[in-house]
Amino acid sequence: MCLKANKHLLVQFVLSFFLLSWGCQPGQNRDKSDGEGEFLTTVTIRYAEGFSIDHFGEYTKVTIHNPWTNEKKPYAVYYLYKKDVTGPPSDGIKLKIPLSSLAVNTFSYFEFLQLLDETDAITGVTDGFRIYTPTILHKMETGEIIDLGDPFNPNVERTMSLKPQAIINSAYAQPDSYSERLIQAGFPIIYSLEWMEKSPLARAEWIKMIAAFFDKEEEADSIFTALEWRYLELQERVKLVSQQHSIMAGDNFQGTWYVPGGNSFYASLFRDAGLDYRYKNNKESGSIGLDIESVLTQFGKAALWFGCEADTYGELAEKDAKYLLLESVKKRQVFNNHNRTTPSGGNDYFESAIANPDLILSDLVKAAYPELLPHYSLTYIKPLEERPAREK
Repeated sequence: MCLKANKHLLVQFVLSFFLLSWGCQPGQNRDKSDGEGEFLTTVTIRYAEGFSIDHFGEYTKVTIHNPWTNEKKPYAVYYLYKKDVTGPPSDGIKLKIPLSSLAVNTFSYFEFLQLLDETDAITGVTDGFRIYTPTILHKMETGEIIDLGDPFNPNVERTMSLKPQAIINSAYAQPDSYSERLIQAGFPIIYSLEWMEKSPLARAEWIKMIAAFFDKEEEADSIFTALEWRYLELQERVKLVSQQHSIMAGDNFQGTWYVPGGNSFYASLFRDAGLDYRYKNNKESGSIGLDIESVLTQFGKAALWFGCEADTYGELAEKDAKYLLLESVKKRQVFNNHNRTTPSGGNDYFESAIANPDLILSDLVKAAYPELLPHYSLTYIKPLEERPAREK
C-alpha cells in the first residue's frame, strides 16, 4: 500500500522543520550559571526528558535530570573536556574525553556503542551469559571483556581491577551500593535513565547522551535523525488503516498479569502502530496488575496478543488452559519477543531494540497490518509455533 502524496509531503515538511531547528540554540536564550564560564550553545533534545547537553567555551556539560523529585537539583552533572582546563565548576563529575575504557552494567547501551563504533572501549560487562550481541560475546571469549557478575550485585573488586575511566550504571530512586562503593574508590559513574522515558524515540535519543562522552555528538545526531525519519514515515503510513486492530499485552507473572499503563512506553508504541489498546486513555506510566479473570473479560476479544512468554501454543495451554479462551489464541495471533535469542538466555530485544525503535514499530505493524510492509521480515518478535509443549 502506498502513501498518499499529501501525507508524504506532510512528513517531509515536518522533518525539514525539525532538521532546521535541531542542533544548537543561541546562547542568549539561556541564563548562564555562576562559575560555569562562557556559555556557547545547548543541544536541542526533541523527545527525551531525562538529560540535557550544554556547550561552554572549554567543556561540555551533560546533565542527568532527576525524575523522582520536583526540585531542580539534577541526578548527576558531568563536565567533559578535551584538554586539561581549570574552567569547570567545582561541582559535578569531570571527565576527559573521548573515553577509551568503560564498564557497562546495562544491556541497552551495547547497541548505542556499536552504532557509534565504540565497542572497543568496553572492558567489563555484567550478566555475561545472558548477552546476545555477537561482538560482545566474542570479546568475552578472547578475554578483551570481563564478566563482572550479577548486574544487581556486580563484583566491585573485579571492576576496580579493570581501572575503567567510567562505569555506566542504571540510576535508581535510591543510591545503590555498587555505585556508592565505586564512587568512594574514585570511579566516575555515568548514570542511565533512558528506561524512564515514555516513548520509543525518547529512549533512542539517549544515544546523544553517551555520544558526548566520546566526542561524537554529530555522529549520534545523524544516526538518530535517520531512525527518526524511518519511524515517523511508518507512523504516517499506519494512519491509512481504515480500522484499527485491538491488542492485548504482557503475560501472567506469579499470579498477576501486568499490562502497560496508558502513559507508558508500550502504550505510546501501540498508538504509533495504529493499534487499539484498552488502556490507551489511562494516566499510569507504569504497569497495571490484573488477575486472569479480568484479562479474559477486558481482552478476551482482542485481535492480537504481544509479549507472550511462551514459544508454542502447546506450552501456552500447559501454563493455563484459560489462555485458550482468548480470541487471539483461537485465531493464532499471539507473538513473543523471542525472535533473536541465545541458548543461554540472551535476547536481542533487551539489547538493540532500544536503539532501533523503527524496527520495533515495524514488527508490530507487520504483525497487525502485513499489507503495509509486504517485504519486511520480523526482527524482534515472532508468532508462537504450533508444536506441543516441550518435554520436561
